[in-house]
Amino acid sequence: MEIKTGDLPGVGKRYAFTTADGDHIVVILHQSGHREIYHFADAEEDEPDLMVKFSDEEARHLGTILMGVDYQPVADDRVELLLKSVRIEWVKVCPESELANQTIIDSRLRSKTGATIIGIQRGKDMIGSPDVNEVVLPGDTLMVIGNRDQTKKVDELCQSCSNGSDADESTPDTGAERK
Repeated sequence: MEIKTGDLPGVGKRYAFTTADGDHIVVILHQSGHREIYHFADAEEDEPDLMVKFSDEEARHLGTILMGVDYQPVADDRVELLLKSVRIEWVKVCPESELANQTIIDSRLRSKTGATIIGIQRGKDMIGSPDVNEVVLPGDTLMVIGNRDQTKKVDELCQSCSNGSDADESTPDTGAERK
């Protein structure tokens, strides 16, 4: 999909693209923070069929929904091919996990697993692209990216209980759930 962008002096920025079904979408990000989405059944039309206006907060919530933060639909064949090498997983941190109450950098998650935290859902809040000094709390749901083995290692760390033993040793399942 090709996205055309352009500056709108005094207004903000414009993004336009055509969907696989042929619908033309225009998104305007205003300097004030609100967003407008316009739908055109035909790219040649001057007047949109539909216009929706979002506040900054509403747009960010919609963005997390569109990213699939709390729901992963069944993938089609093309996406499945990609998923064989790159996966995004949502993993809940149990209270006994060695990651709980550590900053991302101190947890050394990337060096231990190869996976990267790209988001943290904390209650109703979503922390996108968290800072390395963000503390991982028990009950957080981590959005991690990596290959199958890497994300599996993160899942194991989040479900493992840290009782002074080496993190590579297997520990009993603590009931942490996977989203």
